[in-house]
Amino acid sequence: MVATRVNSRISLFLYTGIVALAYYAGARLGLAYAVVGGAISLVWPSSGIALVALLALGFAVAPGIAIGSFLANLSGGVPVGVAALIGTGSMIGALTAATLLTRAARFQITLDRIHDVLAFIGLAAVVSTAVSALIGISALLGAGLVPPTEYGAAFLKWWLGDMMGILVVAPPLFSLLTYSNPVRSAQQTVEACGLAVSTFWVSYLIFGAPQLAGHGYYPAALAVFPFIIWAALRFDHLGISITTLMVSVVAIWGTTHGTGPFAAESPVDSLVRWCTFANVVAATGLLLVAARAQEQRVHSLLRASHLELERRVAERTEDLQKTNNELKEEMAQRRLLEGELIRIGDQQQRLIGRELHDGLGQQLTSLGLYCAALNQKLQAQGHSAAADAATVVGLVKQASLMTRRIAHGLDPVAMEHGGLVAALQGLAETARTLNGVDCMLRIAPDVDLLDPLMQINLYRAAQEAVNNALKYSHGRRIWIDLEQAGGMQTLSISDDGAGVDQEEMERASGLGLHNLRHRASLLGGSCTVTRNAFGGTTVAIGYPLPEGPGRARKIV
Repeated sequence: MVATRVNSRISLFLYTGIVALAYYAGARLGLAYAVVGGAISLVWPSSGIALVALLALGFAVAPGIAIGSFLANLSGGVPVGVAALIGTGSMIGALTAATLLTRAARFQITLDRIHDVLAFIGLAAVVSTAVSALIGISALLGAGLVPPTEYGAAFLKWWLGDMMGILVVAPPLFSLLTYSNPVRSAQQTVEACGLAVSTFWVSYLIFGAPQLAGHGYYPAALAVFPFIIWAALRFDHLGISITTLMVSVVAIWGTTHGTGPFAAESPVDSLVRWCTFANVVAATGLLLVAARAQEQRVHSLLRASHLELERRVAERTEDLQKTNNELKEEMAQRRLLEGELIRIGDQQQRLIGRELHDGLGQQLTSLGLYCAALNQKLQAQGHSAAADAATVVGLVKQASLMTRRIAHGLDPVAMEHGGLVAALQGLAETARTLNGVDCMLRIAPDVDLLDPLMQINLYRAAQEAVNNALKYSHGRRIWIDLEQAGGMQTLSISDDGAGVDQEEMERASGLGLHNLRHRASLLGGSCTVTRNAFGGTTVAIGYPLPEGPGRARKIV
């Protein structure tokens, strides 16, 4: 623990010494251009060095600022007391800037937000430098180094010099601390070299031109702004910082040598003009870089949002596809189950039909023979009950025929041997013989026969429709048609009976119509009931032809 504290103190002492040395070096450079009292300079890089030191190393190194300022001013011939006050003012100004940026503006040294740039310009470059200038000028005024009549002008010059140090010197140091190389290819390297050479050449032509001196032709200095924009848009903070520093160095060199648009008869006026221009150039470049960075950040967020949206859409599509496949599988299983139920139901119907035919039918046949024999015996004896016996014989025959009819309906034997065509022929024959109705079967030659389960559905549907026609239409003819057209097959049962009103049929909810519609849905089709040209009813079941192995053969 003791060793850690000792190391911390040594590090703090070392960092404070480095800050003092750096501030002293910058101050000595600035004092070379001192314009008032040996202590006011319009070139003051030390203000930028002090701000960067506090933000990077912490407030604990602030005494190094005061020490460096004190030594620099003392070496320039400033009295000890005044030099101490100036050093204290420099430290307070830097602390004010660092405190306002970190506490009030939550400043980030990357300077990639317009908010940070505005805070940097307003709080650090304008407000805090005014604090140090006020303390310093007041110290010089108290020592008699600045006359009261020059107080305002001296304050403005001190303030502009400190502002220049903040705006021109601090950004390159920030860029070095958060270094991110903007040059990522050979092409960009060539472009960066071209930017540096052209910026230096144009700056030299403007600020090194003796013919511009003393004429106040300030618009010539605007020629550097395209290069400032170029650096800001293509090379981020590092590019704009170096470009601004290069322009400032060339401009101060030319101005102090009496060349360029800012050169005037008074060296002080020349530096004031140059310092104002440098501050404007630096602020413009920083705002451009921040706007560009913010635009790129928004673009990155939009791109990330777009990718996230695409990912979510892909996931949702995958989920929907999975759900759709599950639904298809469930529907297929349901169809298999319905098919199995239909098959089992058909087997039960056939079993009942066989029991009726072989069991009850045989009993009724035996009963009929016995009743016929009894009727003959009673007639031979001339018994009065002979007429009643004849009636019983007729009723037994009717019961036997009805039993056979029901048995054939429940167990279409022809379906097992001849398929759907034979079963429909048997259905038509039964309608003719047992009901006395002219029932005709018409099957187109290009009709495809389906798998056995679908044939059962079609037969049961035809059986239901024919029974409804026999029961309700009271017609004399029934047509059973099976035809194909346009990839669809249609089974229709028509009659010439009373017909059914369309509105009544739409409202109908009988079991027979429900069965027809359900069997049509099992075939993947639909069932329609309409009035035909004969005034009767047509029940039509249309269904698409299956593809692949489901298609059995064609009737030719």
